[in-house]
Amino acid sequence: MNERYTFTIEVYTSAMVFTGSYDLPLYRRVSDALNSRLHRFIALRDASIAPLGRPQHAQRVPQILVDWSDALLVATMAEPTPPPDFQMPTPPRDTQPMMFFTSTFALRADFFKRTDRQLIEMLDELNDDFIALSNVLIFPHAGGNPLNRDFVCLNQHHIQALYVLGAAIANAPVPASAAPAVEAPPPEPEPAEPAEPTESAGEERDHS
Repeated sequence: MNERYTFTIEVYTSAMVFTGSYDLPLYRRVSDALNSRLHRFIALRDASIAPLGRPQHAQRVPQILVDWSDALLVATMAEPTPPPDFQMPTPPRDTQPMMFFTSTFALRADFFKRTDRQLIEMLDELNDDFIALSNVLIFPHAGGNPLNRDFVCLNQHHIQALYVLGAAIANAPVPASAAPAVEAPPPEPEPAEPAEPTESAGEERDHS
């Protein structure tokens, strides 16, 4: 019997949210499974479909296939226990609090930043479709209560803007509009006009 690891995930698009069981034959993070690009569609069992912001209108289906390229973000709701020999094959990382903005959501999250790279370098070199984030608060632009999720995979192709919380982005490129202006050299002083001759004290006495 083949072992499988079942995660409960939510897939958010700009208009819908899909929730269901996501099965993996090998244990790994959901972001790693999505970035493997083995399949175009995410297969969910025991799924529900609801319009974004209207969970009361959810519809149940036994199975659904969701195109991951349209997903703004994928949130992990529950995950299985990893096998005892599982090790995360990643370089050392720190967490950096950041804000991310898409067309539908703003997210406050901890970004897993490599300790041997500046943030701007990581973003320039990023090849993965989904970025792993932890301790996530999701703020819908349409309003409503924020959603709190422990682990989220954010589709980097849908990020419109981002900034670091509590610090400036190191080595960030400076836009031309913010570059210091080049000052023109000061104009050379104009030569002074010669002073008009004045009468001497002796000449003044002759007129008296």
